[in-house]
Amino acid sequence: MKKAGIKRPKDSAAHHIVGDTAKRAAQAREILKKHGINIDGAENGVFLPNRKNTDGLSGILHDGKHPNDYFDAVNERIIKADKRGGKQGVLDELNKIRGILSSADRNSSWYDIL
Repeated sequence: MKKAGIKRPKDSAAHHIVGDTAKRAAQAREILKKHGINIDGAENGVFLPNRKNTDGLSGILHDGKHPNDYFDAVNERIIKADKRGGKQGVLDELNKIRGILSSADRNSSWYDIL
């Protein structure tokens, strides 16, 4: 995200919307790859507050590992977006997910955020 000129807020964590290493995220990762969307690019990222954040940065708390329910929901949404609109559909869906994560209450659950 730095390359895209997005400054990292204090006490935040960079989150991959589609997981970069999780086995459960493989389907969505393949779709990103098919469309030339960089897994580490700004299109697939969002800065979220970490445990040290005290300045009220909005978004669900990023605490490291995420549950399979999150990866399954992302896979489902990315697969549907790809079928509906190809690359642009996937980019639009990543943007929607980014908005959900970044505007969520800090104490939201990763199990049902999507």
